[in-house]
Amino acid sequence: MGKQNTTKSDFSFISRYSPFAIRYSLVLLTSLLLIASCPKFNQGWLAWFALAPLVISILSCKTLKAAVLCGFGSGFFFYLGLLYWIYPTMRAGGVEPAFSALGLILLAALLALEFLLVSGFGFYLKKAGAGVFPYVFAAAWVVMEWAKISVNYKAAWFPWFTLAYTQWQYGEIIQIVSVTGLYGLSFAVCFSGALAGALMYQKRKPLKVLLGSLPALALFSGLWLYGDWELKKADSVVFQAPLKASLLQPSIDLYAKWDAGQAAAIEEKINGLIKGIGKTDLIVWPENALPGWIEDKHYGGWVSRVAKEKQTANFVGSVSRGDGKRVAAFLVDLSGTITAEYYKRVLVPFGEYVPLRDFLGRYIKPVAALGEFLPGKFSQPLMEVRQRESGTASERESKSIKISGVICYESIFPFLFRQDAAKGAEIFVNITNDGWYLNTAAPYQHLLVNIFRAVETRRPVLRAANNGISAYIDPWGGVQRSLGLNRAGVLDVEVKLAAEPVESFYVRYGDLFVNACIIICAAFLLAVLVA
Repeated sequence: MGKQNTTKSDFSFISRYSPFAIRYSLVLLTSLLLIASCPKFNQGWLAWFALAPLVISILSCKTLKAAVLCGFGSGFFFYLGLLYWIYPTMRAGGVEPAFSALGLILLAALLALEFLLVSGFGFYLKKAGAGVFPYVFAAAWVVMEWAKISVNYKAAWFPWFTLAYTQWQYGEIIQIVSVTGLYGLSFAVCFSGALAGALMYQKRKPLKVLLGSLPALALFSGLWLYGDWELKKADSVVFQAPLKASLLQPSIDLYAKWDAGQAAAIEEKINGLIKGIGKTDLIVWPENALPGWIEDKHYGGWVSRVAKEKQTANFVGSVSRGDGKRVAAFLVDLSGTITAEYYKRVLVPFGEYVPLRDFLGRYIKPVAALGEFLPGKFSQPLMEVRQRESGTASERESKSIKISGVICYESIFPFLFRQDAAKGAEIFVNITNDGWYLNTAAPYQHLLVNIFRAVETRRPVLRAANNGISAYIDPWGGVQRSLGLNRAGVLDVEVKLAAEPVESFYVRYGDLFVNACIIICAAFLLAVLVA
């Protein structure tokens, strides 16, 4: 690395021709391109160029303060657009407009620190020279994404977005996450934008820009070819008898769910859906499907009767007193007995618990008054469902399928899925209630993360959502069946299970790619300190 090896003219485009206003217009352009890459716009191809304007701005900055302000501004406006649904969600909950807007602004400002940190790193990275910049900048972005997800082992963050998620529609491109996790794809997208930004900033001639872009083109081509090869391999997989599952989507109004006067109507609506279900191996109820505690005699008895009458295992989402106040899911067997339970491991900050409750409660009285749930242990036993085998004398005599329960918000944490896949989970069952988000982009943003969890682990994912979007996602990220937003119904699916399940490279070896990125960033920092 050593000293900067570029001439003054190499890094003069913005300083010569772009005043302050244009620099921050470029920052806003990055925000807009990233927003357009995400649902509901879904123009994921734009993400490959989205970071170029931000990189041009960083390279033009004379001071660290200017660089971090560029990063903060880009992240702030991006998160305002991505998470706009926070405002209508809070308004629907009865929060005043001013406080709803303040909540969105504060969250966007907090999450913008992600962009700020990488931009600050990028400012010092200029010393490495234009040739090195895109590679180390992309590595730094990966480390940031890994850190904001991993911190949730012990603390709280809201890692709703990664660059990889912008590519959810492109089946060939996303297959790489079975090797590197989502981080390898984020690296590729970031590298492409960083390289484009560095080339444009140097004001090179068109031919030199084209030649300079070859590494990004080669990387994209390699990802596509690998993904195409993986999808072709999928066509030759031998499957065993499918697991039949019925996913309930009752589409119950969120604010009626906890109204005691609506409990009978809710029960009647769910019973109506269950009545039409034929022979199946598993009925999946969405998160908090019961309008009360499962320990209550009435609701516990209701679930037990359903299981016995339908002679089918039921995976039921419910709040539970258990060994403490829990967000939970229970497996009820054909005899109506609860045979397994799962307690949500990562809770939603300010929704299911309050971070820094004692400190915040001193200054914000409503915080002190909020109730909260307790998290479950990170390592919990897998559940087992007996798969019916049609055409035999006894349909109950069949293979036991290991399933992992994941509740709502937990679907954005790869480490939960990887851990359970390594323990032998054959199917992931994600239950959620996205009714909070109304008809916004949030339910679509929430759905797509499950696509990545399926590809990372090479395991199918079943998703039952109160108001949608319920779906069956295969191990290659294909949404085989789904039930649209705000529709009530039952999604019947036949889940294909490989006769010989394959453990993905990512499940087996974990975050090796992230470790390589950490080494690259550490090497650069060491070189800067020594120089």
